[in-house]
Amino acid sequence: MSDVAKAAGVSRATASYALRGDPRIVPQTAAKVREAARALHYTANLSARSLRSGRNGVIGLAIFELDRAYPSEMGAAISREANRHGLQTIVQETSNSKEGEIAILQKVTSQLCDGMIFSPGNVNDEELRQLSGGKPMVLLDDISPDPVFDTVNTPCEAGSQAAIDHLIEIGCKNILVVGAHYESLTEDLQSTSVSARRLYGCLKSFDEHDIEVEPENFLHILWNPEEARDLAHRVAKSGRRYDGVFCMTDTIAMGFIRGLADCGISVPKDMAVVGFDGINETEYFIPSITTVSTDLSDLASKAVNLLLRRIEEDGVISEPQRLTADFKLVKRSSTERSDLRITL
Repeated sequence: MSDVAKAAGVSRATASYALRGDPRIVPQTAAKVREAARALHYTANLSARSLRSGRNGVIGLAIFELDRAYPSEMGAAISREANRHGLQTIVQETSNSKEGEIAILQKVTSQLCDGMIFSPGNVNDEELRQLSGGKPMVLLDDISPDPVFDTVNTPCEAGSQAAIDHLIEIGCKNILVVGAHYESLTEDLQSTSVSARRLYGCLKSFDEHDIEVEPENFLHILWNPEEARDLAHRVAKSGRRYDGVFCMTDTIAMGFIRGLADCGISVPKDMAVVGFDGINETEYFIPSITTVSTDLSDLASKAVNLLLRRIEEDGVISEPQRLTADFKLVKRSSTERSDLRITL
């Protein structure tokens, strides 16, 4: 700033006011300062600005993986919402590792950001509290039964219940749920995880429709399309007669449908399939996939506004809020049929 002021022949304060667009600086002087700044390749120092104001207008977003459609689309929605409020977003991938999560919290959140939107997987509440350095944080799908930070959850229970309700409504009698063990509900460490909450929604629907299910109706895999495709091969060879499938993510659904096609099983004629998330690819897949579509604009709005409120409150202690994003069931070709024809 001193170099810019010297080149423009003005005081440092005048140069600073001019670059901030202060109307008290006459247009000719402001133009001279801007020209000097351009010639010297001057840019504002965010760290210095943060020291003066306590804020730099940057928030962080840390999520599991950026090479999968859903977290990538969610990151884009949050970045757009932050931009709407005049903020910039640094998006980081934790790679679902504790080391990655700790490094991001220590180096990005504490050093660069006014606050963080964070998807925890491997650090506990106390670690989060310590690593946040007192800066505001909003969690995504927090698994803590007694949260210490604001959190925004995906509509796991209600969305999964809607998916099973739909399969039952179109006539499915023997439904397979792909993505979680039946036993995970009884394991304390997983009882509030995303998969367990989606499983809970499935069980609620089965119970309300008086449908008895066995552990064999629930198959656990890693949440990726490769595992889902292999599982579909095993299901086809097993001889079990499923007429409907709920996959806990859309990427699982795409992999599973591809695996069924490998084995000559038609969707939806032989088996109806529903996914979860609402990623863009589901509309263009063959067949297009019925999905529980999370309203990412609503999720982003809730997360960013919670974070902004905490930033504005600047250390005021209040009870953490837990919000849930809206959703809708988008019905497409993968469940559009009038009768069931089981060929397994």
